[in-house]
Amino acid sequence: MRRLIAGTVLAAFCFAAACATRRPTTEFRAPDALPEAAQLDASLESRRDAVHSIRALAKLRYRDPESANTSREAIAVARPDRLRVEVLSFFGAVFVLTTDRGRFTAYATREETVYRGEASPENMWSYARIGLPVVDLVDLILGTPPRRKADWAQVSWDPERGWIELTQEFSNGSEQVVWFLGNLPAASEFRDPYGEVQWHATFSGYETHDNVLIATRIRLEVPSRDRSVEIELNDVDVNPTLEASTFSLDVPDGVRVVEIESSESEY
Repeated sequence: MRRLIAGTVLAAFCFAAACATRRPTTEFRAPDALPEAAQLDASLESRRDAVHSIRALAKLRYRDPESANTSREAIAVARPDRLRVEVLSFFGAVFVLTTDRGRFTAYATREETVYRGEASPENMWSYARIGLPVVDLVDLILGTPPRRKADWAQVSWDPERGWIELTQEFSNGSEQVVWFLGNLPAASEFRDPYGEVQWHATFSGYETHDNVLIATRIRLEVPSRDRSVEIELNDVDVNPTLEASTFSLDVPDGVRVVEIESSESEY
């Protein structure tokens, strides 16, 4: 299977000969013993158990070949598939998206329209610009790779970044790779059976909130589409009690309601 090769080659001018040379890539020394795959998987499960929900303010940066924009948002996220996103302006929320139990509701206030339907990757792409299953998206926002049961796993060492690499392979030939910096997940990606990276996520800016260490900066990339989303969390409340009403949306009087069917995704 194809491996992600990470590294940067720096060019330096040779003053004496006025020519360019390459500096050798720094390699980190591997630990005396690498953990077992089961230990790393258990570490991820422990983190999932420790952080099951958050409420925060967020700064989101989205980029694709045609556009780029930044927004301020209020978010609430809870495993396995509950999500609330409010895009904020000086005049209040201009867009609200909620998901729960496989359904989504999106309220575009300027259009005075509510859209409702299945929370499929296709609809999540159309209304949130992130074409992932909601359960995967929730896991990533909460700083952990999506939970998947692997048929085979291998642990190796990435000498260029000094990270421990856990590769999990599934019955259809797809892979999920997780890189650890110490015992913290630093990055993850999912590869289809042909080795193409479907998405790549990084977790950084670890901070302690409510006695729990969480990633406050999450970057999600889709290399095949040259798209990326960066989420920076602030004013984080870890494991708050979130009522079911947080993830529902009452339709205001006089607002048009459109029922959406899933369609083939371009993602």
